Amino acid sequence: MDAFTPETIWNEYEELLEMTRRHSFSSRIRKYRDLSILRLLGEVSLVVACDSNASNGEKPNDTHRNTYDETAVSALKVPTMEVLATGATPIVIADNLCVEMEPSGRKIISAIQEELDRCGLLDSIQFTGSTEDNMRTLQTGIGVTVVGLVSDAALRLGRTRPGDAVYCAGVPQSGIIEHYSERDGTVAKISTVAKLRELDFVHEILPVGSKGVLYEAGQLAECVGRRFLPVEQPPVDLKTSAGSCTAVLVSLPEESGAALAAELDIPCFFIGRIQ
Repeated sequence: MDAFTPETIWNEYEELLEMTRRHSFSSRIRKYRDLSILRLLGEVSLVVACDSNASNGEKPNDTHRNTYDETAVSALKVPTMEVLATGATPIVIADNLCVEMEPSGRKIISAIQEELDRCGLLDSIQFTGSTEDNMRTLQTGIGVTVVGLVSDAALRLGRTRPGDAVYCAGVPQSGIIEHYSERDGTVAKISTVAKLRELDFVHEILPVGSKGVLYEAGQLAECVGRRFLPVEQPPVDLKTSAGSCTAVLVSLPEESGAALAAELDIPCFFIGRIQ
């Protein structure tokens, strides 16, 4: 994109106003993997990610019994990690809770805030959301949407390069086939992505979800017009679900692998290269 001048900024502003009048922003919104990115004004964009979590909690009809402390963190992690991985700063979190406020909703909201506080994000984020207090709920449902702001210079998408090594930080675990806790030392956390953003040698960060490491590594390569080549004997299961982002992919120069492992407090595995 050309450098922005006062004239181009004004033109962008006029265009944005007209789109607001017409209720049509399609020309400014693009999809990138699971993210929606809305170019606002000049070099500033809005990044939106969301995720849902159902039948996981303390309700009588929940098929996966879990404390709300665990459930809340699992629900929060996915969209927060996705927004952070783009280089954006989260500014709004909407928690849509399909449970009553007392006691279930209160437990979930408190656990979300405590996790954000641990990551140093609580003071910079505005909360909104709702609970279901009109109907009796027998099963837990949670939806979380995270909105962030990012400049073009800070945007970390599509930075993977040919020849990059791909590492998996954290052990992929589904949470259904094998149980894990969000506090386990093998599990990637919001703080993992926050740390990775600080490392100059890291090119791109991609949280892994239910489709597994192999799929996400393929996406990492495909988004830059390349192909992912896994190692012959992967040190982790590349096809199993990684649940609520228990693992994160990192692309970087191969010679920086040792430095990456030294910076993280969770296991880190070399899984392949970008061809």
